[in-house]
This record gives sequence, C-alpha cells and structure tokens, in this order.
Amino acid sequence: MSLFQANAAITETETLRQEIDALKDRLAGLSRASISISENLGAEDVLQEVVNSA
Repeated sequence: MSLFQANAAITETETLRQEIDALKDRLAGLSRASISISENLGAEDVLQEVVNSA
C-alpha cells in the first residue's frame, strides 16, 4: 500500500467515523423524543401503538 493509499484510507475512515457519530447523535435525540412522548401518554395508548407497529 502506498503512502497515498494509506492517507486516503485514513481519510475515509475518519469520514465514516464522523458519519457514525452523527447517526448516533441523531438516534439518541430520537430516543429522547420517543421517551418524552411516551411519558406523556397513558400506558394503554403506548401499548396500543406498540401493537399497531408490530
């Protein structure tokens, strides 16, 4: 592997890590929103939505 190829691979790896971090942040935000919404609904409503989603 040449130095150029190694640098390209490192750059690609860093780009992928940044994308993964962004997706993890997005997923965490969606999870917090889901928990917040669920807390404001009655248990029956939440369970019905789970059944409807299955």
